[in-house]
Amino acid sequence: MEAIEMEGLTKIYRKHAALDNVHLTVEQGERFGFIGPNGAGKSTTIKLLLDFIKPSKGSARIFGLDAQKDSESLKRIIGYVPSDVHYYSNLTVEEILMMTGKFHHIQNIKEMMAYYAERFALEPKKKMKDLSLGNRKKVAIVNSLIFNPELLILDEPTNGLDPLMQHRLFEELNYHNKEGATIFISTHNLPEVETFCTRTAFIREGKIISVEDMAAGYQPGKVVTLTGSAIGTEDFESKGYRVLSRTDRVVSLLYKDNVNQILADMSSLDLEDIEIRNQNLEEKFMTLYGGGESHE
Repeated sequence: MEAIEMEGLTKIYRKHAALDNVHLTVEQGERFGFIGPNGAGKSTTIKLLLDFIKPSKGSARIFGLDAQKDSESLKRIIGYVPSDVHYYSNLTVEEILMMTGKFHHIQNIKEMMAYYAERFALEPKKKMKDLSLGNRKKVAIVNSLIFNPELLILDEPTNGLDPLMQHRLFEELNYHNKEGATIFISTHNLPEVETFCTRTAFIREGKIISVEDMAAGYQPGKVVTLTGSAIGTEDFESKGYRVLSRTDRVVSLLYKDNVNQILADMSSLDLEDIEIRNQNLEEKFMTLYGGGESHE
């Protein structure tokens, strides 16, 4: 069953498409990454899924329910961590979590609060207005996890967290995913996506430009680094290589995943050294967003 299904989802502001005819499916139980630069349409997509804004065209369904028409029912099964956390400033951490417990009818809310307060080093009696960015983010994380949601939507969840809290967050996400939760995470932290997600969508200027299968072993291309003198790149470019960087003695190239062809192309060169490795997600990001088109 699809946890999330977007069909032609579009949002237009003053004749500008913040989201442009997006078709995207997230399967139940997936750990799905959503990547793009600022202004690409990530937060707009999330706001549409949560019915914070209405689409100009198209539709979104969550577990088969309409994201707009069935919004009230869906809010009982979706945990959400916003990129910017804003709660009532005079409420304490404890009061916020108790409200969540009441809304979701959590019978053991005090036990759950004690567990998460220890896990994320929260001070239950502190008011929100007295918390740092990182501590406000931790409150939002706990607030999204505490009722065991069927779907977790996280927008830059590690922003403001120290490395220990980041590690604990992903421990909790892994646990909830193993218990059946679907996780949709938008982040700029590419190593997190590479190690955690099963699939990842890249969005640019409101359009999905690539969806990568991370679970199958992320190998979208080979990065070839050559060391030597007078290494020309014209022949490589004509054969479909992309030049990633170049100095007087070192050239870095990107090529499709074909090691035998790479070795054949390099056989006539006078090289001091050669390195061939898999392209990582950060390099994929730069290929898609750094200008020009990939030759993959």
